[in-house]
Amino acid sequence: MKAALTYGPFDVRVEEVAEPTPGPGEIKVKIAYCGICGTDPDIYDGSFGLLKAPWWPPAPFTTGHEASGVIVELGSGLVGDHKVGQRVAMNFRTYCGKCYYCRSMREHQCEHLTSYEAGFAEYAVYGEAAVYPLPDDVSLERGAMLEPVTIATHAVDQGDICPGKTVAICGGGTIGLLVMQIAMRAGAARVLVSDPMPEKREMAKKLGADWTIDPLAEALETAGRALTDGRGFDTVFECSGKLAVAKQCLGLADKCGTVVWAGIYPEEAELAITPFHLFANELTVRSTTLAPYVFPRALKLLSKLELDPMISEIVPLEDIAKALAGRKNSTAVKILVRP
Repeated sequence: MKAALTYGPFDVRVEEVAEPTPGPGEIKVKIAYCGICGTDPDIYDGSFGLLKAPWWPPAPFTTGHEASGVIVELGSGLVGDHKVGQRVAMNFRTYCGKCYYCRSMREHQCEHLTSYEAGFAEYAVYGEAAVYPLPDDVSLERGAMLEPVTIATHAVDQGDICPGKTVAICGGGTIGLLVMQIAMRAGAARVLVSDPMPEKREMAKKLGADWTIDPLAEALETAGRALTDGRGFDTVFECSGKLAVAKQCLGLADKCGTVVWAGIYPEEAELAITPFHLFANELTVRSTTLAPYVFPRALKLLSKLELDPMISEIVPLEDIAKALAGRKNSTAVKILVRP
């Protein structure tokens, strides 16, 4: 089968590799689509902080974690009623359920997780717990959006949103636009989206944003406060992954507001903040990573959210290196790879 292998920075090759075989408790899936995540270009250029983690596989390694497909083979010892031919979407991790963090309701911090990040390939194997059958009204294209929907849902959970609150979102990419839609469903009454790309601001308006701002043309904090009678926003989400924007978000929040850093920043980066500003305004600042216990809820959202307009492009697996190389400067919201 064909699979994309990462040999090092800027070196991704599509090669013939052996098809995987499901072991006990595993399921083999023929991949239909796999989305390019915001982390994938960082893995491509070697800047992703977790590349240094002791559990990260040595090169060449497979990537791709936003995948959907069709079950083609079942391993032994399965508990659920899975069937060959079933349409599914997948988590890319299976958690041990036994370590301190799993037993403390923090499965995403699992100390003994199994990673199945191999969606940029024709076939991949997943642990049974990571496989979710798709409802009949959800396409395989939408199914490939399941994992990012979980990330946005978890971020909104952290955002302390209830009906009538105001929300600002910095970054109009996949996660920013998903956060916007889910925040509105959670009750957000007014939503601002900031992004320097006009295509993404236009998409945000089409999907329901009350206001959009070009942060390169307007002072973000000044413009945001002008829209809220000088007060700022109840909840501010940073979804761009830009360190300077993470700091700007603190100035966009109203007193007693919540700031959620949902971006991924360089491992060595440091951010100078003013603790007195947090104290005087009683701000809550949170970061988010992955999505514990969220997949069943996100699955129900797949048929409700406006996902199809967000899928900007579908590229063949053979073109994945080109897609990764151009992703950081692309106007596309979500790019799907089709093996």
